[in-house]
Amino acid sequence: MQANHPQSNLISQDGPGQQVIDPRPVGAHGVLALVAPSPQRLVLAAVFLSYLAFGVLFQLFPPLLSALGKEFHVNHGAASLVMTLFLLPILVVAFPAGALVARYGVRRIGVWAFALLMAGALVSLAAPAFAVLLLGRAVSGLGGGLLVIALLRLLIEHIPQAQRGLALGIFVAGLPAGTGIAFDVLAPLGAKLGWRAEMGVAFLLLLGVLLVFLRAVPRTPHQRAHTPRLLPVLRNGQLWRLSLVTLLGYTAIIGFTTWTPTTLVSFARVPLWLGAVIASVLLVIDIPFAPLWGTVSDRLGRRKPFIVGGFTIYLLGSLVVPVVASASGWGIAGLLITITGMGVGCAMFFPAALAIPTETVEPEQVGLAYALFFMAQVGGMLLGPVLIGAVLDFGSATGAFLAVSAITLAGVLVGLTLRGRKPGKGQVRNRTGEGDCSGARGGESR
Repeated sequence: MQANHPQSNLISQDGPGQQVIDPRPVGAHGVLALVAPSPQRLVLAAVFLSYLAFGVLFQLFPPLLSALGKEFHVNHGAASLVMTLFLLPILVVAFPAGALVARYGVRRIGVWAFALLMAGALVSLAAPAFAVLLLGRAVSGLGGGLLVIALLRLLIEHIPQAQRGLALGIFVAGLPAGTGIAFDVLAPLGAKLGWRAEMGVAFLLLLGVLLVFLRAVPRTPHQRAHTPRLLPVLRNGQLWRLSLVTLLGYTAIIGFTTWTPTTLVSFARVPLWLGAVIASVLLVIDIPFAPLWGTVSDRLGRRKPFIVGGFTIYLLGSLVVPVVASASGWGIAGLLITITGMGVGCAMFFPAALAIPTETVEPEQVGLAYALFFMAQVGGMLLGPVLIGAVLDFGSATGAFLAVSAITLAGVLVGLTLRGRKPGKGQVRNRTGEGDCSGARGGESR
């Protein structure tokens, strides 16, 4: 088949067995790939909407923590456990999720993930006590951990490696889009009808996205891959460097977005709602720019420069923020411009970093590699608010912004140690002796 049509088909063995893929709709038209008539369009839509639904359920409660505290008679620290107990199970389930996806396939594990997410949402919705609410959040967190690994595996199985930067950018855009819906659409609804109404809407959203997921991943016989080995993943220095970069990046990003709204109230003398809007620009800007930078990364065949460049832009922005915040005449405009630039830097980092695991390990170990990546991401999301909050307690607002800068500088330095590689070079030979289009280990440094 390849001999007759050398330019029209690509054989992918990232997933179990061989799969014929037409790469033209994705990448040939860049960010317009979503409107191209192709089964890949449905896969990209399912991945984006699934991560969006994950983001909605994850970010549902931050605007409502005070309301939760009043209803269940708990303090702010205890109320924040609804976020912590959603994230912690991801650390527990990450490595098992990578092995389960390889063993049972994307469709089955995806269905399990949605079942856990929706079951947790229902438990939270009906919670008569705070402890039951926390149980529901933990169950949803387990589902979320399974879901992100399954979604990334779905992309690998259906999107040619040369166009994965765009696909991963579309995936990345789902989380800030979900955050925007939770903050800007569901939060006003919750203020009028209560947080349980928000949870009900989130449950219906999950149900609708599950239907899209099932349509995008048809029921086909699953050929089990070789049992993935964890030890080679743990011995891979490139993955550990990438994980450290990810940990530092998310510590700086989530620490900044968590405390900037309240910090700007006293530092820049803006109302809290405006501080929240200004801080949210950092993530919202990822929605258009992550797919864009992913496409540019694909076209140039480079990953490392986007990671280092993204961190450098973020570092410069974090140094400028306290300066423009204290400016009386143009402080708000300066903050919006600066934080928009920082968001563009974040958008450079995300898709490029997510592309590296598939270019580093054997195909059957990709799920485990992504598990390590997301454990680092969750670690940064947990560490950032605590670390920057501690700086605020014992220092000043300026010190908090400088702490973000110091963390980001460490990310730049670690990013420089990554081994970049042009996609398509150094392909790993699988056990059948045929080239794998993931182009894993080897290749030149770029």
